Amino acid sequence: MSVSKGKILVVDDEQAIRDLLIQEFVSLGYDVLFAVDGQDAISKITSNKINVVVSDIKMPKVDGITLLKTIKDKSPETEVVIMTGHATMDNALYAMRSGAYDFVQKPFNIDELSALVEKAMEKRELKILLALYESSTAIFSSVKLEELFPVFISLLKNAISSNDVSIFLEDTKKQMYLAASSIPIFDVYRRKLEIFVSKIHQGKSGNYEPLIINSSDITEKFSDIFDSTTEVKSVLVYPMVFIWEIIGYLVFTKTSDDVIFTQSDLRNILVFVSQMVQSINNTKLYEKLEAKIVELQATLLDLEAAKEEIKSLKEVNSCP
Repeated sequence: MSVSKGKILVVDDEQAIRDLLIQEFVSLGYDVLFAVDGQDAISKITSNKINVVVSDIKMPKVDGITLLKTIKDKSPETEVVIMTGHATMDNALYAMRSGAYDFVQKPFNIDELSALVEKAMEKRELKILLALYESSTAIFSSVKLEELFPVFISLLKNAISSNDVSIFLEDTKKQMYLAASSIPIFDVYRRKLEIFVSKIHQGKSGNYEPLIINSSDITEKFSDIFDSTTEVKSVLVYPMVFIWEIIGYLVFTKTSDDVIFTQSDLRNILVFVSQMVQSINNTKLYEKLEAKIVELQATLLDLEAAKEEIKSLKEVNSCP
């Protein structure tokens, strides 16, 4: 199954234009939803994570300007491309000032519109990646894993839309264990996840590529772990690699057949996963150093005690 490049919402009250744009964007590798007017589009925006909206400006019920303002209020990271006729150029310019990414005039060149949507998609992702990078750079200076895990989980939840985010790390016996999760995990489900990650890890020799595993593959390849009652429908497994060794995995799960992980999700993880890996290694080194310091302090106390004992014996022996 190919990985989606993102999700686009096409909004136009003319069916011929909707059909043309849907066919074009699907052929480019996007998931595409459509709405017949602004009111329908607001409903779609509320119930779906949309990357880019391509909308006509003149529509019944709710026009493109009102839709744009609603989108920027409900989902400010979503980019909007406006389609307009000559008679509504003033409104198109107003839309730009109100936060639209850009506009095209009808009749439009489909290749030019597609290129514009690609750029809008890139701009949206860059804004998300920049925010993630800035927040992760400031936060990853901590040296305690128990302090880092909630931060990791929060950042990952912001980066990727998923029902659960889990962090697996390698223990001293080279086994993967669940180190942190965004939801309370029952023992049975926790054990299933651990077996699943261990199975993935065993087949990962020399392969550091992330995996996206969707419903049919979960049922077919992992039926011994996830039975028919399991709600997991899509899984993204991202290896954390340090000096050519996998030290752990980020595991994201979705419970709906209608929503799958995309290339955009992979890029959003990539922006700060290297810092996460470095932070985990820093904390482990710090923990080893801290343990060594405690050991040395204990040794020093023993030496001081022995020195005091020798001193006392000397004083006793020196008495007439």
